[in-house]
Amino acid sequence: MKSLNKPNNLDASPEIVRLKRRFGMLYGMTAGLAFAVASWGWDGYMLSGSHAYFPWTMFITGMIFCAVIGGMAGWLTARFKSSLLGVVFWLISSLFFAWIMVALPLLINPIIASKIDPQLGLLLNYEKGVEFWFRFGVSLAWVVPFTLIVGVMQLPISEPAVFSTSIFGRITPLLFCIVVMSIGGVFTDNLINSHFRDGIAALDTTIQFVLDNKGNQNIDKDLSRKLHARSLTTVEEYVQESRHLFVSSFDSSLGELHILVKTDDHWIDCLVLYSQPVLCKMAVGE
Repeated sequence: MKSLNKPNNLDASPEIVRLKRRFGMLYGMTAGLAFAVASWGWDGYMLSGSHAYFPWTMFITGMIFCAVIGGMAGWLTARFKSSLLGVVFWLISSLFFAWIMVALPLLINPIIASKIDPQLGLLLNYEKGVEFWFRFGVSLAWVVPFTLIVGVMQLPISEPAVFSTSIFGRITPLLFCIVVMSIGGVFTDNLINSHFRDGIAALDTTIQFVLDNKGNQNIDKDLSRKLHARSLTTVEEYVQESRHLFVSSFDSSLGELHILVKTDDHWIDCLVLYSQPVLCKMAVGE
């Protein structure tokens, strides 16, 4: 009988209990970080290459937020040692993941940017109620299946990993949640991020084309039309290599964007329709 009780006593020892809870927290933090990297990592990289203003703000903020929420869900699941409660904790975390997916670009990022550059804040016109809850619902529908998978599988795959003697055995649960949550993060990118990113990239490409062809008498007219270079005609003298782009307003479909272009001394307001620059002018108040 004693030999049969030994594993249970070992399993219940304070050191093992602490180890399981730490691993649960690590599991949750890894899941949150994977979601953040998939959601905003590529976005930040592409924005940084398109002269976006504060391109890494959402990535850094999202990583911190998701790591904390995921870590709490993972720790609580390990603390109560219940897969059923784990599902509840991870469902709650999915609410936060879905909320941050929408709130970062529409609420949090403009607030942070405005604090860093007050002049930018005066030019922003974000309508806070524009389909926020609808987009939150769509985001939640995308996120829930992946967080449920991670939550249901946490205890079955993480408990054996605690006692594993191999490195691969210990990191397998982490690799599992990285794959699952990364897929979830990639799916949510199309909700808001890609609309803003594509608009900024398209406008930056047009600006660079205009700069590269200043004074060029043999300009490629077909490419000029394709890039809508004429949209910059009235502000061409103010456009510079050193510039920063930031979405200042948008419609409910996110197809119509107003993008601010900051140069050394001026702010330019450009209308971009479905990633096609239409008209640029000096920003009001400039």
